[in-house]
Amino acid sequence: MIELFSYGIASLQVHVNQWFPRRWQRNLAEKRVIREIQHAYQYVPYYRKKYDEARVDIRSIRSLKDLKTIPYITKQEILEQFPQGIVAQGVDMKKCHYSATTGSTGRSLPFIFSPGTYAFYVATSLRVYTMIGYRPWHKLVYIKYTRVDTPNLGPFFRMAHIPSMIPVEEQIERLREEGPDLLVGYASIIFEIARRITNQDLQYVRPRFISVNSEMSTQDQREFISRIFGCPVYDEYSTEETWMIASQCREYNYHLFTDNVWIEFLDKEGNDVLPGEVGEMVITTMRSQAMPFIRYRIGDMGRPGDGVCSCGIGFPILEAFDGRSDDSFILPSGKFVSS
Repeated sequence: MIELFSYGIASLQVHVNQWFPRRWQRNLAEKRVIREIQHAYQYVPYYRKKYDEARVDIRSIRSLKDLKTIPYITKQEILEQFPQGIVAQGVDMKKCHYSATTGSTGRSLPFIFSPGTYAFYVATSLRVYTMIGYRPWHKLVYIKYTRVDTPNLGPFFRMAHIPSMIPVEEQIERLREEGPDLLVGYASIIFEIARRITNQDLQYVRPRFISVNSEMSTQDQREFISRIFGCPVYDEYSTEETWMIASQCREYNYHLFTDNVWIEFLDKEGNDVLPGEVGEMVITTMRSQAMPFIRYRIGDMGRPGDGVCSCGIGFPILEAFDGRSDDSFILPSGKFVSS
């Protein structure tokens, strides 16, 4: 269970962070990224070995531009090195939050978060929901394969878990019992619920808003779900191992959470793409010192934006997601075209 004080501090922090101007956001992100890289080199055996072999001078990493001198890391490498090679020395794994990816793209990837990191990550989840109008007195029901540990705050921030592996008919029955104000879950599962739910069910299942996550959804799917439930549907982008990456605000613009991760959008040659162009998304964590992910090739594609959102949130805009890199065509110029 998350310690209440740590969660409270983290929640305050993440909600303040989003209002910083973009220039501040980048400067703060740069400091956090450099600190994470230096920590990884000093305390994580595999990163030290990898960077020494690549002849990386860690002292020369002074800006986000210097990231290009650091080699990528892949899921396969992390799998092979877990835990001895990839967990920071001195970390007591028994006191950490342990989890694993679903394995939807291959083998399941195990990972750990320190208690402080996990509190921050859960707080970023709360921010995703407050961005779209969620308030403390609303009830949140989430469909997920595992339960998320959160503090018990009595009548506020009430949450209920519905397993993602039970039949859709049972999920609908549980939704009738719980009566969510905010419904959160995998896009494909909520889409299937929307296809199966009856008018009688909808007398009891009347969410104010819905947030879909964990897999790519189309605008048509979200519009169908919205039409069935009669409420707005928002999309968020996250991974189990790096947590929240981006989410839509009430204006339906995606904001990149640069207080949590730094994302590079790269072409085939490893160069930054221009705003609006498709690039491979390479992730560097900022808050996961127990098990850092530095220039992690997750295989997703996206298009960075350069606009400013009218919602006032200072995080940069992500123009669009474009699926996975192995579902894309690579042109002779090195540019990606999504399937």
